[in-house]
Amino acid sequence: MFVTFSIFSTLQVQSARLKAIIADLDRKLDARYGDRYRQLKQQVEGKVDTTKVWYDKTRTEAENSGTIPIEERQAQASRKVADAGSSAARKEAVIKEQLKGIWQSIKTRKSS
Repeated sequence: MFVTFSIFSTLQVQSARLKAIIADLDRKLDARYGDRYRQLKQQVEGKVDTTKVWYDKTRTEAENSGTIPIEERQAQASRKVADAGSSAARKEAVIKEQLKGIWQSIKTRKSS
């Protein structure tokens, strides 16, 4: 238990340091670039908010449907690979049969 509290408090300290560094960097960029920086920052924050909304929506849909999107995509990819493999195997069998026929015809011509 002591280790857990120690790690948690260390993470809190690190988080506070990072927040202070980010705040200082934000002030410096604002002082140096002014309106251009603020406009860019608003655009980025808007995209982050849009991404959060999309993530929450997708997560909720996944929880409600009982599927995990990444696992569904992996299953689709696996099915496609399996289909491609079986298709290649069928084509290989056809080509082998054609080559066998050609070989037989060559052997028949030589023996005649």
